[in-house]
Amino acid sequence: MKIKLPFPHAGQRAVREQAKRHNWLSAGRRWRKTTLLTAITVEATLRGGEYVWGAPTFDQVRIAFREAKRAAGGVAVFNQSQMTMTLPTGGQVFYRSLDDPDNARGLTANGIVMDECGDIRPEAWYEVLRPMLIDTGGWSWGIGTPKGRNWFFFEHATALSRSDSAAWQVPTVGCEIVDGQLVRKPHPMENPNIPFDEIANLYATMPERTFRQEILAEFIEGEGVVFRNIYACMKAEPTAPESHEGHIIIAGLDWGKQNDFTCTSIGCATCKVEVARDRFNRIDYVFQRDRLKELYRRWRVGKILAESNSIGEPNLEMLQRDNFPVIGFQTTASSKPPLIENFALALERVEWQFQPDPAWTAELEAFERKISPATGRSTYSAPQGMHDDTVIARSLMLWQAQQPSTMQVVPQSVSIFGNRDRASKELERGGSRGRR
Repeated sequence: MKIKLPFPHAGQRAVREQAKRHNWLSAGRRWRKTTLLTAITVEATLRGGEYVWGAPTFDQVRIAFREAKRAAGGVAVFNQSQMTMTLPTGGQVFYRSLDDPDNARGLTANGIVMDECGDIRPEAWYEVLRPMLIDTGGWSWGIGTPKGRNWFFFEHATALSRSDSAAWQVPTVGCEIVDGQLVRKPHPMENPNIPFDEIANLYATMPERTFRQEILAEFIEGEGVVFRNIYACMKAEPTAPESHEGHIIIAGLDWGKQNDFTCTSIGCATCKVEVARDRFNRIDYVFQRDRLKELYRRWRVGKILAESNSIGEPNLEMLQRDNFPVIGFQTTASSKPPLIENFALALERVEWQFQPDPAWTAELEAFERKISPATGRSTYSAPQGMHDDTVIARSLMLWQAQQPSTMQVVPQSVSIFGNRDRASKELERGGSRGRR
C-alpha cells in the first residue's frame, strides 16, 4: 500500500517553497488550504515526531481527519475514538477540537496546524499551542478564510516583520471589483481548477463585503472600525534629534500590565510628525524606566503624558522624582472616548504623519468601537486577544501635542475629565485646559 497525496496546484507549490517556521495563510474558499496542510503534515509525520491539528469545532477536525485517512488509510493506523493518526515510522498526529483550547493541552508538538484560524479563540495559540514548540523548535501553520480583524489578522499582518514568519493573502480565483463590476485579474497563486464563471456567479448573488472576505480573502473592517485613512498617515521618514532642534517635543506613554506592552510615542508638535517610538514587555519596571529615560533624554522631550492607572501611578512618580516632565492621565469610561476620537480625527484629516510599523498599524486597524445597548455610550478597545498599547501611547502623545505650550508640569496625576483634584484645578487656572 502507498500513501497517495493530491498533486498540488501552482499556488500551493509556491506557498510551500516560501514557507518559514511560522506561517499564516489567508486564502479564499475552495483554494484547498486543508488539502495543502494535510500533505505537509503527512509528509512530516513520515519522518517521525508528534504533530497537532486543531480546528474550531469537532466537525471541522473530522474533515481533516477524513482527508488524511483518504491519503494514508492503507499505511497509517487511524484511531477515531482517540482522533489520532499513527504511521509505521512512529510519527503521530493528534486531531483536536479547539472550542476548548485545553483539549490540546499537555501534548508535545514538532508541528502545529490551526485550520480555520479566524474562528479559533486566541488563547488556543498564545496559551496552549505556541508553548508546545519552545522545546522542539517546531513549525506552525495558521490557515483559513478571514473573519474580520481579529488575532488571526494581527499575526498575519505582523508576520512580515519577523524573520521566522511568512504570510500570504490569496484569492480563490484572481479578480478585482472595479466600479461595482467583477473583473478577471489572474493571481499567480490562485486555484487554477475553479472556473471564473463560478466566481462571477457568486459575486452576482453575494453581498460585496462577504465576497471580499470569502473569495478574495480580505480582512474586512468591522462595523465598529475606529480609525480610517491610516496608511495615508504612515509616511514619517527616519529622523534624528538634531533635525528638530528648538522644536516642541512631546511624548505619550502607556504602561504595560501583566501580558501587555509598555509603549511610548514621541512626536514633534512643531512638524506634526512622530519622531521615535518604543514597545517592549517582560522587563523589570526599573529597567523600563531607565530605557524610557534614555530615550526621552536623547530627544529632549518637553512634556510626557503618561497613563496613570494601576501600575502607572508609582512609575509616573518615580519619573517625576528624576525631574522628568511627566503628567498623569487617568483612563476612564469618560476620558478614553475623547482621547481616541481626537486621534481618529487627526488621522482622517491627515494632520500628522506617523512612523510605519506592521505591529503598530495592525493595532490601529483592529481597534473597535462598541455601543452599549443599555446606555448608548461608546466604548473603545482592542479585539479579544489583541493589544491596544500602541494606540493609547499615540493617542496620549497627540493629545499632549494639542495642549498650550505654557502647560505646567504638576506633581500629581491629572484627570482632565470628571472630578479633578487640586493640581488639576491649578492647571485650569493657568489657562491650560485640555481640548475636549
